[in-house]
Amino acid sequence: KKEIAAISWTGGKDCNLALLYAKRNLSLDVQYLICFRPEENAFRAHPIPFMEAQAASIGLTLLFVMIPKDTTDYMQAYVDGMTKVRDEHGIKVICTGDMDLVGTMERNWIERCCEQAGGGMRCYLPLWQMDREQCLTTLLKEGFEIVFTCVKSPFFDGSWINRILDEDAMKEMQEIRGRNLKEGMEKPLDLGGERGEYHTMCVNGPFYEERVVLDVNYEEPHREDKKGGTHWKGNIHNADSIWTISFNEG
Repeated sequence: KKEIAAISWTGGKDCNLALLYAKRNLSLDVQYLICFRPEENAFRAHPIPFMEAQAASIGLTLLFVMIPKDTTDYMQAYVDGMTKVRDEHGIKVICTGDMDLVGTMERNWIERCCEQAGGGMRCYLPLWQMDREQCLTTLLKEGFEIVFTCVKSPFFDGSWINRILDEDAMKEMQEIRGRNLKEGMEKPLDLGGERGEYHTMCVNGPFYEERVVLDVNYEEPHREDKKGGTHWKGNIHNADSIWTISFNEG
């Protein structure tokens, strides 16, 4: 009997590729997209209306697990959310597009949460340790249309927002990475954006009924300057300037 699966969802390139692999996995019955979201925080890089439009086009139910704003135990908040969706929807497998460890983690976060939730829940990681260039090439070959929705200095600037991730963009990213290596940067650009250097949203692909169209402001992306840079710990890119997609009002 197939196990009911949910894709951990932000709408970006990696979870879309993970969904493709999960759909092709004969042991899984993919029925849901699941978004773990902090209460009251704006998802600038992965706007919720964008995710909802994707779910409608893909034809899967999008579930939200709210992480309370005053929580001090994030893992327990995730575990509680997983237990709830397991009991209410029969979800046994959470599939993620994670490729590598994030921040200071020593193991995959969702994998650990599934273990804590128990009840037969497990994590499926089809992209784990995948070569970044291979991942991008596969996305293009499979026919995904992907746009940049968040980029960070010093690798990128606002001109990348709404740009299509295509072969030209890949080539430019490889050149940026090459310059980083020449300049001896301790942590050059990860081509997959695994350290948060950039984020994307998918607007079309092999399982989309129709292209996702939203009222995007193409003239002025949202810009946020961080005095002294951001201060994430571990292998996360800290930036002085961050640009994100913006929408027309009304």
